[in-house]
Amino acid sequence: MAAAYGIHVGNSSACLASFNNGTAAVIANDAGDRVTPAILALNGTEWEIGLPAKAGQPNSKSSIKNNKRLINCDWNEDDLTCVEGTSSCSIINDERLVKYEFTTSETTVYATPDDIATKIYAKLFTNASHSMRTEGDLKLVLAAPLHWPESSRQRLAKCAELSGFDVVQVISEPAAALLAYNIEESSEDVNVLVYRLGGSTCDASIVKVSGGFMTVEKNIFRSDLGGHCLTRDLADFIAQEFRQKWKLDPKESRRAMAKLQNHADNCKHVLSTLNSAHVFIESLLDGVDWSQNVSRARFENIISSKISSYIEPAQKVLEGFEGKIHKIVLCGGSMKIPKLQSAIANLLPEAELLSGINPDEVIAVGCAREAGLLLDLPEFALKDVNTDVEFLGKDIYLKYLDQTVHLFKEGTPIYAQNSCSVEVAKDSKDISFTLHEDPETDHFASETFNIEELCKPFTVKATIQHSKIMLQVE
Repeated sequence: MAAAYGIHVGNSSACLASFNNGTAAVIANDAGDRVTPAILALNGTEWEIGLPAKAGQPNSKSSIKNNKRLINCDWNEDDLTCVEGTSSCSIINDERLVKYEFTTSETTVYATPDDIATKIYAKLFTNASHSMRTEGDLKLVLAAPLHWPESSRQRLAKCAELSGFDVVQVISEPAAALLAYNIEESSEDVNVLVYRLGGSTCDASIVKVSGGFMTVEKNIFRSDLGGHCLTRDLADFIAQEFRQKWKLDPKESRRAMAKLQNHADNCKHVLSTLNSAHVFIESLLDGVDWSQNVSRARFENIISSKISSYIEPAQKVLEGFEGKIHKIVLCGGSMKIPKLQSAIANLLPEAELLSGINPDEVIAVGCAREAGLLLDLPEFALKDVNTDVEFLGKDIYLKYLDQTVHLFKEGTPIYAQNSCSVEVAKDSKDISFTLHEDPETDHFASETFNIEELCKPFTVKATIQHSKIMLQVE
């Protein structure tokens, strides 16, 4: 029996969710955490993934972070610089064919970005397998950044398939965020601001939801904004406190600053839910330990100068947009910070801020829900990572007897359905339906049904297919 899963692997973290009994739920890893750091390290001859790799990062010479940036076929020098700056392994760039060199005292291993992604998915596959009660296929929906080309989405899907998953679809991150909150089921047209702030990137999108379908109206992507900036500011603050007390500067030691960055990142996440966090760093510099309490108020004061730069993408995507924003969806681990949440909410005080799901889990939950919906549609081919959709070029009208029904609006996508109730005399035997692109012009298709056996009134259902519109009576 097949099971439905959704995964979102970002630059700094990964999340796995499943869909059962109509509900999507996040699956914890073997350490009990709902989110797994997307960090990989080689320890001797053994690969460490997630929290062990993150914990050993300050001392490791063979760790990799932000690997997702190089999975994109259109990566640039900024992406390569980011990966080099946050990883401790050597990176070989041979005419855009990137390889990582992991060196330990026991071995030297070479790996591509695809190899690293596959290992992360394999870790999540193990977690997913342990969550299954019976054996069966693990159907998976993935999310990819909106700006990624088709080749990058295919590449991402291949990595997940090599780990054991059966990938049925790759959807965009904004679409997954809306699916997590069931926004596509809205009976009215809705405009949604989707704001994602991850570990090292940020993007803002305006998505229009109409008739169950989503259209991205505007999108802004920034590769220079992310939670790493806030972590760095907090690490600099702790380093300054340490220097004032001990007259030793951690910034002069790369190892000390790596330790500080790691603890500052943990502290940042704690302060997203608690009012204070304790930082204890053993042997920070020259054998001196450091212990300090950091309050949320102090942290918010440290990052206050950065708030304007973080809301700038949202402000820019809203410029020139004439419609009203009805809802705001926040995603990305850095959006757990209350100060940033309120800053985005204050941009649109009349919009509803959706915050019922942890921001770093939203996209995975949306993917899992999409996987569950797809498994309920066995008549359609699921093996399709393409996100392009065909739409009607004209309005379609249905005529019968002396009635005219506006069946589909221009721009309606394929597989959309519409139905209407038809009232006829109880002794009627046959009825003819005709389809028109204009109610005043000749029909382009017609069909006659025998309705003698049907209850009156009956229903006619129309379904848009690739080359025709199928009519059924019931």
